[in-house]
Amino acid sequence: MEILLKLQSMLLKFKRAVMLFVGLLLPALITLGVIFRYVLKTDLYAIEEIEVFMAIWFYFMGAAYASYKHDQITANILQTMVKNFKIRKFLAVVAAGLTVAIGFAFCYWSVDMLAYAWKNKPMTAVWKLPLIGEYAAVGVGLFLMLLYALRDFVEACRRSPDADAVGK
Repeated sequence: MEILLKLQSMLLKFKRAVMLFVGLLLPALITLGVIFRYVLKTDLYAIEEIEVFMAIWFYFMGAAYASYKHDQITANILQTMVKNFKIRKFLAVVAAGLTVAIGFAFCYWSVDMLAYAWKNKPMTAVWKLPLIGEYAAVGVGLFLMLLYALRDFVEACRRSPDADAVGK
């Protein structure tokens, strides 16, 4: 269990570091591009390739972090409308189970995408950056979201009326 807690702590630090680094650098690059284009009347050649790479990492690490914090967008209006605990628990288990099933499908597809990138070595058009870096962001983010979906599924299955009363 201690190993899992250390791994979770390391993953959390990694996600936060990526979000902080990219969250600061990406707007700076966009601002730099605007200054070059509209003030200096020149262009930063293919800066968009770097911006897209960073935006993908930012998006998927942010999504994984939101899943970790239970802050992802959900539409569980039935959880507030239904008064019967057993029905609410059933709905929570079904929703979490569907999330896990979809997560497995997406992870499978991301592994397929990574295998494609590993085999064919696609590159960006101008800077020749390997696209496997972008695909890795998708794979890592989806894998982390799947782990948190599995955690949520277990929590939904273990849900008790006492925990339900306080919003668990």
